[in-house]
Amino acid sequence: MSKLPRCEGEAYGVPVLRVPHLWIHRSKQPGHTAQAGGFFFAVTIDDRKRAQRQDVLAALGALSPAERGERSRAIATRLVAHPAFAAAGVVALYASLGTEVDTGPVAMAAAGAGKLLAWPRMSAAERRLAFAACAPAALVPGPMGTLEPPPAAPRVTLDVIDLALVPGVAFDGALRRLGRGGGHYDATLAALPARALRFGLAFDCQVVDEVPAEAHDLRVDLVVTETRLIGPVG
Repeated sequence: MSKLPRCEGEAYGVPVLRVPHLWIHRSKQPGHTAQAGGFFFAVTIDDRKRAQRQDVLAALGALSPAERGERSRAIATRLVAHPAFAAAGVVALYASLGTEVDTGPVAMAAAGAGKLLAWPRMSAAERRLAFAACAPAALVPGPMGTLEPPPAAPRVTLDVIDLALVPGVAFDGALRRLGRGGGHYDATLAALPARALRFGLAFDCQVVDEVPAEAHDLRVDLVVTETRLIGPVG
């Protein structure tokens, strides 16, 4: 777990001038921090995103493996009961990374219901994700450090996806999403057909008051947590 910041500027990753007996305070201008003596530091949206990632990832890291497993199963139960899941023939999902919601129970339920499972492949040369179909047990380590379909797995084009399950570091009540910063899912979600639904999977501790967002940051249609559904899709 990372150490706690010693001041607001440090929390946002902004260099802070260390001068004895000076203190940091909040400027009346939005997006600025000020140091006594008249030094101002602009806080950019990227700074806010980094700070929020750090806070939420710390909260995720505080969950025990048993807690993550139990809450992931609750999320799977809530998702599988949703009409959009029942109606979907092709479900795009992902192999969980680190402290993310475990998608294993969802994958088992989808496979048991006869749905086609489409898993992403990441490429350093292409921001948009490519998808291929395989059973969960057939996933192999990819070059980017994530599990992905084997090379021989049949390709799944974006236009046939009915439901896309999306990871994220944080979500908010307006369905904004904070990713890990690579832009892979923003590019992919923008290319999905309009009829495809985009559901974010998250623990309650990942739901924040407001996600700092820019024009290229796409929203999801629904967020599924272990205790609730956030969004208008019913």
